[in-house]
Amino acid sequence: MTRTTTRRCGQCGARAVGGVARAGRLTMYRNLELEVPAHVVVPTCAKCGAEWIDEAAAKALDEALERVYESKLRTRLDAALEKILSEEGSQARVERVLGVSPGYLSKLKLGRRSPSAEIVSALALVSASPKRRLAELDNFYNPTGARKRAAG
Repeated sequence: MTRTTTRRCGQCGARAVGGVARAGRLTMYRNLELEVPAHVVVPTCAKCGAEWIDEAAAKALDEALERVYESKLRTRLDAALEKILSEEGSQARVERVLGVSPGYLSKLKLGRRSPSAEIVSALALVSASPKRRLAELDNFYNPTGARKRAAG
C-alpha cells in the first residue's frame, strides 16, 4: 500500500488524504463489480477511508477498469460459447437466432471483435439451457403461425 498525505478530507476534515494503491478494492464499472487493480492510486483519507477521485485518478481508474472489464467479458463469452456450441453444434443457427451476421461469433472467438455486454448477456442466458433457449428464441422471432401464413 502506498500513501502520501497531501490534502484535507472534505468528509471528516482531517489532513489525511493521500494517494493509496492497494489490492482488494471493488467498484462498479458499467454492469459489473470489478476489483480495482492493486497498482491504481486513488486519493483516500487515512482517517475515515473516503475516496476522493480527482481527474488523474479517474483517468487511471477508467483505463485500468476498461482492461479488466474487457477481460471479464471475454472470459464469460468464451465459457458461454463453449457450452452452447458443445450442446447445439451449429454456430450458424446460434448466429441466426441471435440476429448477428454470419461469422460474427467466429470473429468474437478469435478476438477480432470485442464483445458487447449485450451479446455476452444473451449468450450467457442461452448457455443455461442451449437447446431449449434457442428453440424459445426461434419461436419468439418466427412463430409457427407466421411461417404457415408466409408459405400459404
